[in-house]
Amino acid sequence: MTAPMVKIDALSKRFQSGGGLFAKPRTMMAVREVTLSIGKGEVLGVVGESGCGKSTLARLVLRLIEPTSGRVTIDGTDITALSAGALRRIRRRMAMVFQDPYSSLDPRYSLADVLAEPLRLQGEVIAPARVDEMLASVGLPAALAASHPHQLSGGQRQRVGIARALALKPDFVVLDEPTASLDVSIQAQIIALLADLRDRLGLTYLFISHDLGLVRYFCDRIVVMYLGSVVEVLPDTRTAPRHPYTRALMDSNFAPDPARRRVIEMLTGEVPSPFALPPGCAFATRCPRASDRCRRDTPALGGDAAHPVACFHPL
Repeated sequence: MTAPMVKIDALSKRFQSGGGLFAKPRTMMAVREVTLSIGKGEVLGVVGESGCGKSTLARLVLRLIEPTSGRVTIDGTDITALSAGALRRIRRRMAMVFQDPYSSLDPRYSLADVLAEPLRLQGEVIAPARVDEMLASVGLPAALAASHPHQLSGGQRQRVGIARALALKPDFVVLDEPTASLDVSIQAQIIALLADLRDRLGLTYLFISHDLGLVRYFCDRIVVMYLGSVVEVLPDTRTAPRHPYTRALMDSNFAPDPARRRVIEMLTGEVPSPFALPPGCAFATRCPRASDRCRRDTPALGGDAAHPVACFHPL
């Protein structure tokens, strides 16, 4: 990995649900003590089941929501400690592409207004030629500038979302499942576009996805999350998993080649409630290798520095 551009240190986020007349408030740790680094020009993938904390982590990294504890630094600047004014200035260096291209664009705005909004918020003068340039950078014709989001296909809308994210020429972009709502052929086009933009502009990506096959194709390293915690970091996409949960994820990935398909061993046991996690390892209720120690103590992410795993009995 190159020198770290983004460092995430012991980042946690606690949410509390409101109680009622007969119910007490409940607390959930959506992200628990996550520590990661992202090298300049790297694509770091984050995978896990729905509800594991991937999207919450994405928003914490950009300080779209405030962390309960921990910090995020970008090139040595602790953005979790910045004032509102200082944070606004450094936001030029980071951006986000959201999952749903249908709800992330204001339906009342033309594409020209959508793309000009980030520039306007930073006090820049918007020239029509700049909007045309932004559309061209994502493969869209300038003639669409006067169109509204409802007049575009899903793939075109996501291209507009990517162009908006790049409006201020950031260094670091968080991609929160940018292909999840698109069909397979359009997914391939969007991934090819993102790869081309990374090469041309020198971008650094944090890529959030539930599609392990896509992550293994597009990313340099893979972070696996389970119930808010990082359980393994794969140093490259060809590395064999060591955590039983990672192995289960990879085994469940669909292979389109019939010769490569295999019998899937289903996990048994219940997923613990995030509002009432059991003591010890959160995966112990589903893990075939779990021991009494796993049900008593919480494993730390450690072992090989290049391939850390949070497991007492790794594969």
